[in-house]
Amino acid sequence: MRAISTVLDAALFLLLVGAAVGTLALGTSPPPSANADAADGVADALTTSTATVQYSLAPGARRASSRVVTFPITEGATFRRTAHGTLASHLSTAALGSLAVDGQRVSHARVDYQRSVANATRNLTRGRDHLARIRARWEPYPDAPIRGTYTVGPAPPRDATVHAETVVVASGLPSTREAARRVTSENATNATFERLGSIVAQRVVRGLFPPNRTRSALLGDYPVEQLVTYRYERLGRFLGANVTARAEADNATGANDALAAALGDRLAADMRTRFQSPSAAADAVSVGQVRITVRTWSP
Repeated sequence: MRAISTVLDAALFLLLVGAAVGTLALGTSPPPSANADAADGVADALTTSTATVQYSLAPGARRASSRVVTFPITEGATFRRTAHGTLASHLSTAALGSLAVDGQRVSHARVDYQRSVANATRNLTRGRDHLARIRARWEPYPDAPIRGTYTVGPAPPRDATVHAETVVVASGLPSTREAARRVTSENATNATFERLGSIVAQRVVRGLFPPNRTRSALLGDYPVEQLVTYRYERLGRFLGANVTARAEADNATGANDALAAALGDRLAADMRTRFQSPSAAADAVSVGQVRITVRTWSP
């Protein structure tokens, strides 16, 4: 397993206010040598090859289900965006685009983005002498109730000889493990699952909705404000926190506090069932990371 640090726009609003429309372009990377492991070669290429992807936010408006947020227009130039970066960073963002709570997806605004990323990723592996399945996964700790996963490629046959390689990239959310360890160390007072859950939740919410920039998005033009408000509404609904009124009042800080409190309670309760101690849970915290696993096999 190798760790790669990338600069990644993880919050939805950063995608919403992206650049003007462009065309899909894929950077090239030398193929692995004949003796190199195929999975390692694909993993290396993901971190070095770049792509500029064109996409639309319209699926987020068309598939929205809300009593509060309305989308009178669901297509057109105001929804179109582009994003540029390494394929690893695109896959990381695609994973966060599938953010779900207990399997319920928060928003579909990145569906078209994910399609473009999948196409670029397939272009990278096309023409090689092996098949590949690539999965990007974000979770604040293993099997947490809130997570995001995105997969490109078919599943390998049961009888195939599969090679695997994992790359760890930055998620764009705040690094949290050291803070988690500090509040659960032997010298810490009141080292509880509740305190750890609160620390993790605060950083997750801050990463998903950076207060200053999110407030600017809430004050922005259509459809940015509506899409961000809808995302607040959905996440709050799944966590049992009513944050829509705060979002509509452009109070990102207040909305974040309510979300973090609800998520913290949920994570603390879940951690208690999965880990023997708060310190063991802290060691597993991975808010700032996305794991990209490459599996390859011969056809």
